[in-house]
Amino acid sequence: MKHVQKMIVGVLVSAAVIILIYNFTSNSEGRFVKANEPSDTPLTTLTVINNEDFAGTTNMHRFNIPAGFSYVKVSFKNTGSKHFTFTINKGSTSGTAITSGSVPADGKEHTYYSDKSLSTGWYYVSTSSAQGMSGILDVSLGTAVN
Repeated sequence: MKHVQKMIVGVLVSAAVIILIYNFTSNSEGRFVKANEPSDTPLTTLTVINNEDFAGTTNMHRFNIPAGFSYVKVSFKNTGSKHFTFTINKGSTSGTAITSGSVPADGKEHTYYSDKSLSTGWYYVSTSSAQGMSGILDVSLGTAVN
């Protein structure tokens, strides 16, 4: 009789494990989620630099674009009294220029997007000004433009 009870308990535990595995590996539509399958989510973002303060005449910040991300959003808030310029380069501070621009000294947030898919790797955001500058930098990565 104990042998039968052990078999019944074993079957019940196995059924519970199978049900739990099914619930954790399928979405709400009942379809199994496969590894590396594109998500139904239209945009996934990852913040790699958040509210980073910078000051002086030159600054450099480095970030990595990992697999699965292709687009960059860079936001500056110039808290200084003079405009400053920025450049984003791939691989090094003197590598291939991705984008550049000038950020006015108006205290507002100014956002720049990559409109072309970027490859994985290290990127560098350099800021400079002839006079002292101060500001805040945010960098986010996305799976789609904007």
